[in-house]
Amino acid sequence: MAPGNSEHPDAVARDYFALNPPPRQLQSHTTLARTFIDTHASENRRVVLVTSGGTTVPLENQTVRFIDNFSAGTRGATSAEYFLEAGYAVIFLHRQFSLLPYSRHYSHSTNCFLDYMIEDENGSVVVGDEYQEEMLHVLRQYKAVRKDNTLLLLSFTTITDYLWELREIAKLMQPLGPRALFYLAAAVSDFFVPHDRMVEHKIQSSEDFNATKQVNGDPKTKLPAARTEGKSLVIDLDPVPKFLKSLVDGW
Repeated sequence: MAPGNSEHPDAVARDYFALNPPPRQLQSHTTLARTFIDTHASENRRVVLVTSGGTTVPLENQTVRFIDNFSAGTRGATSAEYFLEAGYAVIFLHRQFSLLPYSRHYSHSTNCFLDYMIEDENGSVVVGDEYQEEMLHVLRQYKAVRKDNTLLLLSFTTITDYLWELREIAKLMQPLGPRALFYLAAAVSDFFVPHDRMVEHKIQSSEDFNATKQVNGDPKTKLPAARTEGKSLVIDLDPVPKFLKSLVDGW
């Protein structure tokens, strides 16, 4: 949708999802989320969807090259722990390989968990004395969450993955009414490459594209969004439609 376009948000959403296919894992994630939500709805527990991490914008269908909206996911992972402590069931929709609740304390991007380990006199791996209290506290929190099944981890990679997952989970949460909360901490890209303007494999030059177009004989073939012109790489990005109103009023 072009800036300033007054097209109805519902129509914009329909167009976006019609033209950009869902991720392969959407069906399995939807099944997991439905079971999770139904379980906690039956127990009258509040459910929050926490989004975390950055989104990628693929320039090719095979996703060799992409633009990354980077975020480690610190805010989302930390906030999820507070929601769990407050009694919420948490659906944690996160960028693949970003920080996760509880394990974030010992991840590669903060503290290497191996620094907490020592070998005792029996050749067993144990936690060092100075870290016992801290690690025991985190471990007990994590085990309690696992026991109560109050944390569901679902991952995404691209901006389109994220938006499909957000829409489907929001629809599943709709019956919860005021017991549903959305905490959108993900760093979401403002721009994307539409599926029909994405090359399949390697970024082409504009000359190669025009030659291929002539061979195929299809005048409606669109110029790839990512291409080379001379020695320059040219990337035309479309603005990601604003879906917040659709999320609140529709989904």
